[in-house]
Amino acid sequence: MWSYRRLAPLLFAAALTGCGFHPLYMKDTANVAGVSDDLAQVKIARVRAADREFDRLGQQMHSLLVQRLNPDGMAADPRYRLECDMSVQRERTGIQITEEATRARLTVSVNFRLMPAAGKNVLYSGSELSVNSYNIADSQYASISAENDAARRAVREISNSIKLRLGLYFQNLHRG
Repeated sequence: MWSYRRLAPLLFAAALTGCGFHPLYMKDTANVAGVSDDLAQVKIARVRAADREFDRLGQQMHSLLVQRLNPDGMAADPRYRLECDMSVQRERTGIQITEEATRARLTVSVNFRLMPAAGKNVLYSGSELSVNSYNIADSQYASISAENDAARRAVREISNSIKLRLGLYFQNLHRG
């Protein structure tokens, strides 16, 4: 005898197939270029940081974007170019009576543009923002380590969001 516990997943799966749901990064079996193939055709330009102090963070952002968009390696002749501009702001948030900061907020924002590899017109652009907090400890090493960890979290979140937004752009492009 069928119970509702066994029937509910089957009904849910049937409803998903009827609504046109498709996984975003699914490889197409009909040799038609899919979203993953389009993402692999994107060359990531150097991430420009507004302040030279954060050049290393820009390099980390570049590496994460390469890992996410081109996991199998850069295409020999990419069709697209991704340019990113990064700005970072620090703000003290937790202030004691002695006017010493105990908490800080790190805001990382990235403006990105997707362009043809050989052109200057912008196909898609957007901006991403990540805000992370960290403790300011008595030890300078601990404070620097906490800030670096907050910056890495921010860059990881932003690179994931950029990949998702580019994937949606390419998916909409194919639906055309």
